Amino acid sequence: MTTIPPFAAGSYTASRNTSQLLALKSQLSDLTNQLSSGLTSQTYGGLGGARTTALSAQASISALNGYSSVIDTAQTRAKLGTTSLSQVVSVASATNSTLQNGLQSTSLDTQAAKSTALNNLNAALDALNQSDGSVYLFGGKKGSTQPVADAGAILYGTSDGTKTLDGLQTIVQQQVDADIGPNGDGRVTQTYVANSTTISLAEGPSARVSAQNGGAFGFQLTDVKASGTAIGVTPASPSGQATLSVNGQPVQGDTMTVKLTLPDNTTTTITLTAAAATAPTSSTTFTIGATPSDTAKNLNDKLSAAIKNAASTTLSANATPRATTDFFAASTDANTTPKRVYADATTGGPTYLLAKAAAGTPQKQSVVWYQGESGLDSTARASQTYQVGSSATVQLGARANEASIQSVLSGLATVAFGMPTAGSANSAQAYQAVAAAATPMLAAYNTGNSVQNIVTDFSLASARMSSAQTANAAQQSTLQDTVDGIEQASTEEVATKLLDLQTRLQASYQITSSLSKLSLVNYLS
Repeated sequence: MTTIPPFAAGSYTASRNTSQLLALKSQLSDLTNQLSSGLTSQTYGGLGGARTTALSAQASISALNGYSSVIDTAQTRAKLGTTSLSQVVSVASATNSTLQNGLQSTSLDTQAAKSTALNNLNAALDALNQSDGSVYLFGGKKGSTQPVADAGAILYGTSDGTKTLDGLQTIVQQQVDADIGPNGDGRVTQTYVANSTTISLAEGPSARVSAQNGGAFGFQLTDVKASGTAIGVTPASPSGQATLSVNGQPVQGDTMTVKLTLPDNTTTTITLTAAAATAPTSSTTFTIGATPSDTAKNLNDKLSAAIKNAASTTLSANATPRATTDFFAASTDANTTPKRVYADATTGGPTYLLAKAAAGTPQKQSVVWYQGESGLDSTARASQTYQVGSSATVQLGARANEASIQSVLSGLATVAFGMPTAGSANSAQAYQAVAAAATPMLAAYNTGNSVQNIVTDFSLASARMSSAQTANAAQQSTLQDTVDGIEQASTEEVATKLLDLQTRLQASYQITSSLSKLSLVNYLS
């Protein structure tokens, strides 16, 4: 059975006083903790309704710290990328200046141009292997893979232990040899019978693109013309053959012109002018002989020399950039390799098709210079994207095989491997031909969709990141002030409250003590 406990009239007041004292003591403890820690509360629950705002602000601050870290990493990448690409721009510009200065010089230094281009090509390849310490800059999304093979392997080949991989030097030389032919005449067959007055010309069987050779090699015989009436011509086009007949003696100033088409469909023209006497080294005149047959022999000799001169200069300078351009277009990611030249089993001429070579001919293996990600140039920057704000990103991707970089590398290689050696015959003409081929390729460093444009992209991205860093810092400062206003306790305010509370508590203790000693006797007395 439940009973009602006894109740004393003064027990409520005593209990209430005790509760108030305990509450004051708890407040004293809280204020003491605030004064020592500087925090309003040791838990978010103690912040009351402000805790939601504090937690939200803290999350935003944490995100801003993350963006700041990303910006630091991306700024390093931007600076390294700008430095590397500026190096490519610099070597292209220097090589181009060397070429142009050489064209203005009375004594060509082909070896200086050749050495300068080779050194600059090595420097450019090295720059394109730049890394920020964890990611390669010029491999697109394949940041963990070295994008460019070692320069030595690229230029001179290497071996993987089971097979030999040919480098750029070998591939260029084989292309040049295939174009100029074993007789150095661009594969043009020239026939002359002694004491006759007839000269026959015929282009090689691989001069035009066909399913048999997969490309064109050597000169196409496009057109043959003669002024005056002494020399008769059977036109070359479209058969690729022509016959010259010296039917009488030409007069001084009469000309004979042969137009040749190169494998890239550009043309070169040989013009020989009849003269009473001709210097032995002349490539533009032929001597009028005592008889038509003597004139025919002189014309034959000079025409043969002129064709071989065009092959060793213009055609060779044309073959080299075609080979370098094709080489730098290859990529492991795209599963492409440089075109290689084989001997056609049917015609005996060159072909790019292994299937047309003699049975059992081994496939030629080549170094593939680019090992990074391949793709459209328009997607290169997006291959590496960095979040630098809640709704802000920057794109800092790049690929070493972007068109402008390929062009510069091909131009450097064209000079390095196409420039004639010092003292070689017709070195001046060869120099001019190589310079004419390489100059537009090297110009990609600052014209059109250029390497300099990529440098500008990186610089603009760096500027955007600096702006984002400034904006993030301002936002973070504001949010931190909000958090501090909620979580941090004012020392002056806490100290004032603490003194007030101590005074109240002390007074309460004194009153309680006095009341505890009060009795009816003391009260009546």
